[in-house]
Amino acid sequence: MELASSGLETHFAPAKRTDRETLARLAAQALADPVVKTVLEAVGGFLVVLDEHRQILAANREFISELGLRSSDRLTGQRPGEALGCIHAHTGPGGCGTSLHCRHCGAVRAILTAQTTSESATGECTLAHRDGERVVCAQYRVKITPLPLSGRTVLACVLHDITAARRRELLERVFMHDMRNLLAGLQAWSGQLREETPSEAAQNVVRLVEQLLGEVDSQSVLLRAEIGDLRAHMRPVHANRLMESVEVMFRNHPCSESKELVVQCLAEDRTLITDESLLVRVLGNMVKNALEASPPGSQVRLWFEDRVGGSAFHVHNPGIIPPSVAAHIFQPRFSSKGRNRGFGTYAMRLLGEHCLGGRVSFVTDAVTGTQFSIELP
Repeated sequence: MELASSGLETHFAPAKRTDRETLARLAAQALADPVVKTVLEAVGGFLVVLDEHRQILAANREFISELGLRSSDRLTGQRPGEALGCIHAHTGPGGCGTSLHCRHCGAVRAILTAQTTSESATGECTLAHRDGERVVCAQYRVKITPLPLSGRTVLACVLHDITAARRRELLERVFMHDMRNLLAGLQAWSGQLREETPSEAAQNVVRLVEQLLGEVDSQSVLLRAEIGDLRAHMRPVHANRLMESVEVMFRNHPCSESKELVVQCLAEDRTLITDESLLVRVLGNMVKNALEASPPGSQVRLWFEDRVGGSAFHVHNPGIIPPSVAAHIFQPRFSSKGRNRGFGTYAMRLLGEHCLGGRVSFVTDAVTGTQFSIELP
């Protein structure tokens, strides 16, 4: 990122500051400006209005209250990191934005980008500050938007505290990683147990461990997809292979008991360019949903269809989805089966559309039953 020279020493952003007289005048104009006043009242999270040298002219009530102040007077002229107590704010030659650490600050980089492009810019920053004797970190999602003020441009800087969300993501990843390692060890020992003691109990242990390992992998994939950290790996794969993989998943699955899964493989196989693992998860969720919705003795069908400009997989079951449920079918945590359910249909759309670039849909009818489909480009 190219920086304009301020003539003062800095390790990153310009160090120059606005003189007190000009700062006081701009702060008064900002507090009186109807656009700025509306923004200060309307925007949630922490909001500060900055001048061209990244100094605070005004702040909303949430930001003032967070710092234990009654008004923004004491904040005028400070930069965001200085106001929030960043431990690096005073290590640079010109304050916040001028230290070596500031080169990696998403807030400073977003401010400089917005000034360069005259357009909104976003970023994330981790701000280290002191809490008594401890140094703790807070994480913020930042959005910088240029605003006109009395013939010049100021910056509306919005900060949303995402510390709890990022900490939860980290803990979930660590948990999934550790759980998978434990299950991999258990899988190896259960396999050895089956070889040494080929009993029905040993077979059941192996099967349950494999199912549990699959569930952990599925949840891990879903978590990564939700935070936008999952990338599809597109490779050639045969349609029949995909459907056979799904069939194997449900051969001994509890929801298949007293029901029949019919997989209609192609006489002439078809090659697709897709992420095999993610598509199998989507189809697996469709089949599981269909089996759970079907009465004993019924049949669930999975088949492939070539279409103009693409292809599609379909899963059909004889049941119907009531209108009250159909209206919310793809919403997370919504289910007619009780609390803490409803992730299967949500995962279909999240993985099928956001990761694979397809289209997930369904039709339901009292006569023909219910059919879920994923159309692929």
